[in-house]
Amino acid sequence: MLASAAVTISRETFEAWRAPRVGTENPTRFDNPLWASLVHDRINAYQVNKRFGHERQWGAAPTWCFDRFGQTETKLDDGRTIYIAGEHEDYYDPDFYIYNDVVIVTPGGAVELYGYPHEVFPPTDFHSATLDADRIWIVGSLGYADARKNGVTQVCRLDLSTMAIEPIATVGDSPGWIYRHDAQLVDRAIVVRGGLVDHSSDLDEENIDEWALDLATLAWTRRTRLDWQRWAVRRVDGGRNLIWELRQKKWKADHPEFGLRDVAIEELRGEPDLELIETLYLLDGAAIAKTDGDEFNVWRVELDGVIVRFTEESRHIAVIVEGKLADDRLRALQAHVLERLSALHFTAWELER
Repeated sequence: MLASAAVTISRETFEAWRAPRVGTENPTRFDNPLWASLVHDRINAYQVNKRFGHERQWGAAPTWCFDRFGQTETKLDDGRTIYIAGEHEDYYDPDFYIYNDVVIVTPGGAVELYGYPHEVFPPTDFHSATLDADRIWIVGSLGYADARKNGVTQVCRLDLSTMAIEPIATVGDSPGWIYRHDAQLVDRAIVVRGGLVDHSSDLDEENIDEWALDLATLAWTRRTRLDWQRWAVRRVDGGRNLIWELRQKKWKADHPEFGLRDVAIEELRGEPDLELIETLYLLDGAAIAKTDGDEFNVWRVELDGVIVRFTEESRHIAVIVEGKLADDRLRALQAHVLERLSALHFTAWELER
């Protein structure tokens, strides 16, 4: 089906196809002019609703759209592009939805849309898609919180000749409920690196090892076992991490030439010593290390010849020592960070338990 923004969609067609659908067959064709046009437009659900005068409501079905996070894009030799699943927005949005579909776009712009039963292909996002001849291996997912399985790695296989999806049972030592990772086909195995692993808690663990899924035996093996130190800190009272706001406040204070108005951070009980930010992670002997420009919330220091990486999240700071510090130096660094964070927030911080 070839459709774009130039296609006129009637109100009846919009109402008929506004909400996402779950396939009843494996696969189920869902070709329709509304979704096909939105594949080309890629506008978000809010814009779709505005275009058709639909009033968004909590509790009602979300509006279908192709503006998604955690969706994979696989280009085939014949010019077609395969888009798999993904999510729109997050739980706080009335149009939040995690999809379990496959969309094909041809070089000429034609669109094919496929849906699946949830037992065949669960709602999936932040997975990897690895092309293997006429199949795509779909590994990992974040998914809905109540569908995550601690210690299990979701694996599905898409047959490009039939567009059917098969859930794959694997054995061996798997990475667990992994997402946001990279995957590569190496010697008839899918090698997985990076990403995060959900452990049924509010603190997901960064995957620091390599894992391989043998496509002949469907067995996972762990290729590395890095003995890195990792820990996290958070506020004792469970409150928000305000370090991002504190960094903004300091930047404004350091650049008066821009005339930006300082904004009070309401959660704070006093005026913080912003100079503490400069040495937040700098224990004696540490130096700032190079940080990837895309990692806006990641800070690296080099301490005793080892890189220590701090990831500043909304309610905690996760720390990975890319190697090992001596026990006394590790304890000193932890105490240093806790002391400064507590002073900046006017409330106690502690090691994650």
